[in-house]
Amino acid sequence: MSKKIKTDDNKIDPSFFKGSQTRIFRPFRAIGYVTNNVPFDLQTRGNAYFVTTCIGNSFHIYDCAKLNLKYVGTQTEKPITALTSYGDVVFVACAKDLIAFKFGKEISRYHGNHQGNIFFLSIFSNYIMALNEDNVVILWDHKSGELCSEIQFDENFTVSTIIHPSTYLNKVLLGSRQGTMQIWNIRTKKLKYSFSSIGSSITSLVQSPVVDVVAIGLLDGTIVLHNIKLDERIMSYKQEGCVTSLTFRTDDRPIMASANMYGDIALWNLDEKRLSHIIKGAHDGLIPSIQFLNGQPILLTSGADNSIKEWIFDTLDGVEPRLLKSRSGHHAPPTKIEFYGSDGHFILSAAGDRSLRAFSLVRDSQSVELSQGSILKKFNKSKDHIRTIDALKLPQITHFSSSEVKQKEWDNIISCHINNNGARTWSFQSKVIGKHVLRTLDGSHIKVSNISACGNFGFIGSSSGYIEMFNMQSGIHRRTFAGEDKHAKAISGIANDALNRIVISSSLDGTVKVWDFNTAKVKSTIEIGSPISALRFHTENDLLAIVSDDLCIRVIDVETNKIIREFWGHKNRITDLIFSPDGRWIISTSLDATIRTWDLPTGHLVDIFRVENVPTSITFSPNGDFLATSHVDHVGIFLWVNSTLFSNVTLRRIDDDDVISLVELPTTLGIEDNNEDLFASNSNEINDVSFETAEQLTEQMITLSSLPKSKWQNLLNLETIKKRNKPKEPPKAPERPPFFLPTLSGVDPKFVPALALNESDEGKKQKGDKTLSLNDIKIETEFLKILKKNHSTGEYTEFFNYAKTLNPSAIDFELRILSLDNNFEDLTCFLDAIKSRLKTKKDFEIVQAYLNHFLKIYGDIITSNYKSLGCHLESILNEHKKEWNRIDELLHYNNCILEFFRK
Repeated sequence: MSKKIKTDDNKIDPSFFKGSQTRIFRPFRAIGYVTNNVPFDLQTRGNAYFVTTCIGNSFHIYDCAKLNLKYVGTQTEKPITALTSYGDVVFVACAKDLIAFKFGKEISRYHGNHQGNIFFLSIFSNYIMALNEDNVVILWDHKSGELCSEIQFDENFTVSTIIHPSTYLNKVLLGSRQGTMQIWNIRTKKLKYSFSSIGSSITSLVQSPVVDVVAIGLLDGTIVLHNIKLDERIMSYKQEGCVTSLTFRTDDRPIMASANMYGDIALWNLDEKRLSHIIKGAHDGLIPSIQFLNGQPILLTSGADNSIKEWIFDTLDGVEPRLLKSRSGHHAPPTKIEFYGSDGHFILSAAGDRSLRAFSLVRDSQSVELSQGSILKKFNKSKDHIRTIDALKLPQITHFSSSEVKQKEWDNIISCHINNNGARTWSFQSKVIGKHVLRTLDGSHIKVSNISACGNFGFIGSSSGYIEMFNMQSGIHRRTFAGEDKHAKAISGIANDALNRIVISSSLDGTVKVWDFNTAKVKSTIEIGSPISALRFHTENDLLAIVSDDLCIRVIDVETNKIIREFWGHKNRITDLIFSPDGRWIISTSLDATIRTWDLPTGHLVDIFRVENVPTSITFSPNGDFLATSHVDHVGIFLWVNSTLFSNVTLRRIDDDDVISLVELPTTLGIEDNNEDLFASNSNEINDVSFETAEQLTEQMITLSSLPKSKWQNLLNLETIKKRNKPKEPPKAPERPPFFLPTLSGVDPKFVPALALNESDEGKKQKGDKTLSLNDIKIETEFLKILKKNHSTGEYTEFFNYAKTLNPSAIDFELRILSLDNNFEDLTCFLDAIKSRLKTKKDFEIVQAYLNHFLKIYGDIITSNYKSLGCHLESILNEHKKEWNRIDELLHYNNCILEFFRK
């Protein structure tokens, strides 16, 4: 694990902590990442276009036809600062290193004598050029990997960008921060020509469709078309803000596009020498790269807002584009995440960018932002002081709740917004904002929300301590949970049971109240004594978990209104918690950067690990397979797989003095091939003492076998299985050979070689023909041998251990060939074995299955010979009754105890 020392207040120094991996949750993958502020690379492969985007320490490759994700690069040690591609190889710069990847896997590294970080890469012919912060241009042969040359520039010419002009052999054009340009011969390392200053720092250089003409983007927003062969300016334009990227259409329209730091794209008509259109708010913030697809009216753009977009010019005038397709994620860290529905397919996420998104765990193309209406039209009509689309969105979402029960009928999501007295409804079915605004009656700000289990009612809790209930279909106010016993401070959590009998609320006044759903009156109040910041309710077991400011997690039984568990251990404020789907665990996160798992039956801490970035929200998939977390300084959502589903995990108690392991966050690539095997048990786990489960804990307990159900259930339905597997048509007889060719007898006639025929005939003549009578045949299988051997000793453990190794068909065969001679000796031995095993109370279901099948086969024989075999069956029946009477008494006793505690 690579160690880095962080100086931010919300980062933890990993070198302080050493330990093993977490036992329950293993890093799986990260979702929600598309791109960042590093310019993308566009490559043509035949008729297909592929775009490579940077996402921090890795890169994505998308197919431009549908923007489907094709490859994910291997995680690098340091963040990627520049990238480019050639064929199947992607070159990325990480600090001062240049790494080559093929199909997402690292294949080579390029080294040089430079010390500064690389910030720009470009490829022409067999060379790859790099610019670094030490003002050095490095040239490698990307086929051989050899370092060709390094050109050092002085402080009078600080290189900012570089291109290879078309038809200029071995020559490159360099732009500088001083506003000057130079042409160099890379092979000879000689300066060929120096241009005078343009007047501002050069930020972008792009080759135009016309030879010798390049477009120059400047820091002051000026765009200059310059003929570098004649060294003369052709024309210039001026846009608002710094020019971050330039591109030209290569079809029949003379259009140039330029981007700025505010997220706007300007389209310039080169024939008419004027501005033809502005795509205002194309991205939220800086646009590092734009490029037209070759010969197509499609503009590909990327933004620092974690999105890539395709714009198509298909209108009659061909000037105003429309958004064709896009891939995007949050561009601010998520503040609350929650699994939606019962299938674990989507995660709802709210972030600081004022958006509500649904991320798909199955297919990335299904991830979408829930629409807030025609914001883009409002933004285009807005005044100049509004710089981003985010400014026109709803205030930041602080809390939301959802229910899939009525998603096809009406709105099924309620969101609460910061410092706002109106909660908004959303439709997950249509992926749009709803038509209702649920407002508090007293005008106070809304803190939390909840939707009833039936999906018909929505609840909102206000800062004044009121709880309002609304109808989700009509948005009409139904009742208020208040009165003399209302909360004195802001509501921090709302929940209700599955039958709409009660409503549970928590508040900063340190109380939990249980309200009657129909009368809106308080049924009971639980005093905690410390402000409560969060509440989670598990409807299946009626357990309530609350978080208070004293850093304690308390679990309350709603039926008895008693605190049944208290979990202490977090060293800083608890940010979120969640129940596991089965209600056995509580997983909590805290500002101490730890994620802890608490076991409810034992009351112990069973898992803990630390992450570098503080977790802000947590959610558990309904299927119990994934845990999802969000963290500060990260715009993605991180998935952790529940390893208890596919491996044996020892959930021992963890003490406060145990070493806490530092676990790296999952990557977009997921589990890499060279990483630790996810399915392998943790080698560092403290488990020195081997432990084997006893075959039977006590002789008073009925113990089942550890065999799979198919070993004995199929035996009960063997006749049905055979009938179902019976072929519909009888097998066809093979074609008979000609009568004049000798053959061997058997199922498949075979030709007999002449030599073998002669030998067989001679053998018959010498040895003669011997016939075996049926009386000489006596079958005694291993099954019967062990049965008779154990019958003589009275101990049948060996016999049942051998029987467990046989499949149902083999057991059926062994039982059917039991002999009826010697006064039913074989049958008697088997019945005695069954009786002996029933007395030991072991292998209960296996014994019952064997006995059931035995009676099906020999039932009529036992009936006709009841004097010989009846006593054995009666003793088995008495043993059954004796054991059942004992179990029946225990069941009645437990039922009485449960009824006593309930009433």
